[in-house]
Order: sequence, then C-alpha cells, then structure tokens
Amino acid sequence: MMKKWLVFASMLALALVIAACGANSDNSKETTGSANNGAGNEASASDSEVVITAKNYEFDQKEYRIKAGETVDLTVKSAGGIHGVSILKTDYNIGNKKTVAVKFDAPGTYDMICNVPCGSGHGQMKAKLIVE
Repeated sequence: MMKKWLVFASMLALALVIAACGANSDNSKETTGSANNGAGNEASASDSEVVITAKNYEFDQKEYRIKAGETVDLTVKSAGGIHGVSILKTDYNIGNKKTVAVKFDAPGTYDMICNVPCGSGHGQMKAKLIVE
C-alpha cells in the first residue's frame, strides 16, 4: 500500500512539473533591482535591446554580450513553455514576456538561469551574460 502511494505521489509531482513547463498563461512577476557591483536600474531610455529566447531546457544562445555603462533592455521570450531569467549575483529577474532595463558599470561575466521550474531539463537551462 505504501509503495503504491509513493508511486502515485511521484507521478503526480512529475505531472505538475511538466504542466508548469507547457502552460501558456503568463503568471510570472517581474522584479527589477540593481546588480551587486553597483549597477542600477535606470529610468532613462535604454541604449539597446537583447532578446533572450527560451525553449524547453535551453536558451537560444550560450552567451549574451552587452557593454559596460550602457542601459540595455533584456527581454525574455518563450518559444515553448513558460520561462524566466535570473542573473545570478544580482537582483535582476525577468519574467516571461517581460523586459527589464539593466546596467552594469564594470565588465564581468554573470551566470543566467531559468527561474521558472520547467521540467526535467530545467537544471541545464544556463547561459552567460558577458559585460564588456
């Protein structure tokens, strides 16, 4: 009886994870903030835009490049499922179909991950933001 319960609970959890990745509604929230390196969220117009396209378990590029000192609009678009992006070691979080203006004053490399649990390959959804 206990073994059947564990199998049922495991299958239910797997179904919920798969459903979260394949859902078409946009319930994500957008959070903006400044990077830990002193970069700020600027109210002025952005200098450029970078679109990050996410599909199941991968981003369209392994690296995205922006220039230090410029305000850049980062936009997340999902080509399959619902995804978002967190730039690690910063407060920048970008929800599905959202745009956040980011600015980094100094060059560096930041890891980006999907911040919406999207299924079994979610842990492999990684890319780099290279500030030149």
